[in-house]
Amino acid sequence: MKKSILIVLCIMLATSLSVMAQSKKRSKKPTSKRTTKVVKPVVDTTAIVAKKDSTPAVVQNTPNKVVSVPDSDDGYLKSEIMTKARPFPIPDPNQNNIKYYHRYWRDIDLKDPRNQKFNTPGATLIEALLKGIKDGKINAYDATGGIPENPGGDSFTVPMPYTALMGHLRDTVSIDKLDKDGNKIGSERKLNDFTPDKVVGYRIKEDVYFDKRLSRVQTRIIGIAPLVRVTLTNGDTIGTQPVCWLKFKQCRTVFATMDVSDPDKNLYDVSMDDMFLQRQFYAKIVEESNPLGRRIKDYMKDPADQDKEAQRIEKKLADYKANVWSYTTTGALDGSEAAANAKSVKKQPAAKKVTAAPPQPTPATGAPVKQ
Repeated sequence: MKKSILIVLCIMLATSLSVMAQSKKRSKKPTSKRTTKVVKPVVDTTAIVAKKDSTPAVVQNTPNKVVSVPDSDDGYLKSEIMTKARPFPIPDPNQNNIKYYHRYWRDIDLKDPRNQKFNTPGATLIEALLKGIKDGKINAYDATGGIPENPGGDSFTVPMPYTALMGHLRDTVSIDKLDKDGNKIGSERKLNDFTPDKVVGYRIKEDVYFDKRLSRVQTRIIGIAPLVRVTLTNGDTIGTQPVCWLKFKQCRTVFATMDVSDPDKNLYDVSMDDMFLQRQFYAKIVEESNPLGRRIKDYMKDPADQDKEAQRIEKKLADYKANVWSYTTTGALDGSEAAANAKSVKKQPAAKKVTAAPPQPTPATGAPVKQ
């Protein structure tokens, strides 16, 4: 019985193995050998002839594509660092150290060649000031006086908006009306736009004082005002007047970024702020502080007398600056030494005929002499 079972199992195992072998043979596919085909390039021996296109090439503007080119190729040297410069701070004076104090008003005439830097075409001072006012860096103040809060017009008490300032800078012109035959039949007034050449100068207000701590006379600019001509309806000019007043401290933020270098005069990295602080300009005194608040032209009607009065005040101020302190380096150091030297000198007999002037007394040396 057992033998028969074993024989049956062996037959079944052999049958299953043969079935599996046949299925493997069916699943296998005949593989073909890979062959490589070499293709030779075809060489074109015909000559290439360039064809001329009669239509011009169209250049398309691509605003999104920016081509950078080198700058500063016009021959002028401009400092890029100065565009972001800031004015260095100037300390305010201590009122306890101020002894001598005077206020002066001066006019800077743009016709003077020494003031040419303020009116350079394309970089005028008035254009920089107007841009600073428009950008909110400088506050403009009304120059109209005669009111309690602004008696002289330069008290920096009445603000002036930018639009109102431009209205003062624009003027009107009279234009003749002509008929078809060219005859004048009337006239009309039209608004004339502002141009930098309408500003003929600047008025600066400055304080001159003696600082006891520094033992030095200091000059401090307080304000600056553009000047325009005052013209009547008939075309006559009767003088100049300030359009507005600006604080010099605020103007320095704009002046420090203005490059006024001039290679022809060996001036490099010079800003407009340096021009004012180093006083590289010419200005004439038009008023000195006085109890009545009078200007020179108020008590001197002749222009020649006005120039003489301005020169007199200028000389008085220069003499004060030069004679605040004076020192001598010759002679005795103290009184005791001078007395000892006097005793050692024998008395000489006086001459019968004296033609020379009597000697002047020598001041004591070594100590300051205040004038």
